[in-house]
Amino acid sequence: MADTTFQAVIEAALHAAPWLAAGCVLGLVAARYLRRLPRTLQISAGPTGPGPDPQGAERTGREALYRRLDAALAGERDGDGAPALIVLNLDNFRFINDGFGHAAGDAVLAEASRRIRRTLRHTDTPARIGGDEFLVLLENTAGAAPSLAVAERLRAALSRPYDVAGQRFQLSASVGIALAPRHGRTAEDLTRSATAAMSAIKRRGGDGVELPTMIAMADVSERLRLEADLRLALDRGEFELHYQPKFSLAGGTPELIGSEALLRWNHPERGLIPPAAFISVAEETGLIVPIGDWVLREALAAVKRWNAAADDAGPRPSVAVNLSFKQFDRPDFFEFVRDTLQEAKVDARLLELELTESIVMRNADSTVDVLRRLRALGVRLSIDDFGTGYSSLNLLKRLPVQCLKIDRSFMRDVTVSDEDAAIATAILGLAHTLGLEVVAEGVETEAQLLFLRARNCDAVQGYLLGRPMPETTFRSALDEAARRAGPRGADPGPAIAGGLFPLSVPLPAASD
Repeated sequence: MADTTFQAVIEAALHAAPWLAAGCVLGLVAARYLRRLPRTLQISAGPTGPGPDPQGAERTGREALYRRLDAALAGERDGDGAPALIVLNLDNFRFINDGFGHAAGDAVLAEASRRIRRTLRHTDTPARIGGDEFLVLLENTAGAAPSLAVAERLRAALSRPYDVAGQRFQLSASVGIALAPRHGRTAEDLTRSATAAMSAIKRRGGDGVELPTMIAMADVSERLRLEADLRLALDRGEFELHYQPKFSLAGGTPELIGSEALLRWNHPERGLIPPAAFISVAEETGLIVPIGDWVLREALAAVKRWNAAADDAGPRPSVAVNLSFKQFDRPDFFEFVRDTLQEAKVDARLLELELTESIVMRNADSTVDVLRRLRALGVRLSIDDFGTGYSSLNLLKRLPVQCLKIDRSFMRDVTVSDEDAAIATAILGLAHTLGLEVVAEGVETEAQLLFLRARNCDAVQGYLLGRPMPETTFRSALDEAARRAGPRGADPGPAIAGGLFPLSVPLPAASD
């Protein structure tokens, strides 16, 4: 695809004024991302105070609400009006915290809290029940219509713009509502029903009010079964790793330089379950930490097997492992990685850790310190899915990382969308200006590969060159690539510099 004027301007700016252009990159990415979000972000508020409650206050408010709900349910059985329970949940609220800081997020929550309290009757009881989830108890309701009217007023109140710290946020609320006894005769049943309704709204993009349906209730039951099975999966040995090859574009043909370890769940009844179906459950329950520990140990064991089978003078493949924020937030995370490397007897230079933008922005100072210690150990560090969050240019300069990975969402339309092409070009220029290497994810066509090669992208992953595969299949690919490459020096050096395993299919000729 020929460069448009927009792309040409970006490329010229990267050569003439790289730091100015770098700032433009982050602006382009943020603008693109905000345009592609649902019409509004979803938010709810903790109405028990002027701002987010401490955990103790949250627990007290929740317990008080459930005591009142139990009393209201008992009263309903004695002939009083029936209660209703509303669940409000924040969708994508983390983007405010990640992009603008927790102070901005807290200020938005404080204003949302005030709006909720102003909307309710004095007999209604609100409470915060978690980081981004809230309950409202409506007592003595007169059926569905009045309760739905209150829920709609809450949604409308939370959908007005929020002006915080010089920023305007247009937010909305997902509101699920359950009526007694129609949707449950206990507090637990009503909470489950209202949560199911709220979750159904979230799946459609948010900004709505809904009563429970049979489909929504079935989804909640399925999630509970999934969580129960997930808790047993580690002990039962049901997890396995697949490895997606990563290829250098430094030479005339793509060269295999390593892989990314990707988790798969081989359920005894359901077969292979994709990560998208269970990772969010693992994160919310905290199971992602022991699962992540297993992934790191297994990936290092695989690297050790690959290198034990290789010629001592031959190439040494590396492996990349994705991190969750709960893993990285562990106070002993550095020690865990160091000790696991020592136990596996694997060269730290053969391990790459991939962190998302949201992880590195959660606590910048402590993040930089941990990353510096990991890099001093020899571990390679990458920012994964770059372009999907709100990166600070100043923070990006401080991070001791070696690589940016362009998110696959930019690759999908890079040869047909002038905007995506310009952003990908700008990210490549920014990274190289900062001395970072770039890996493009989601490369599926030769046109995409040609686009990246023409812009000096360092490496690629994608179905065009290699799908995720079991270790035995990847091992065969390593053996074949090593046979064609011949022996090399034992020092792995930088993971991308100087490819290790050439493929037989040459790249299309680069052209501008």
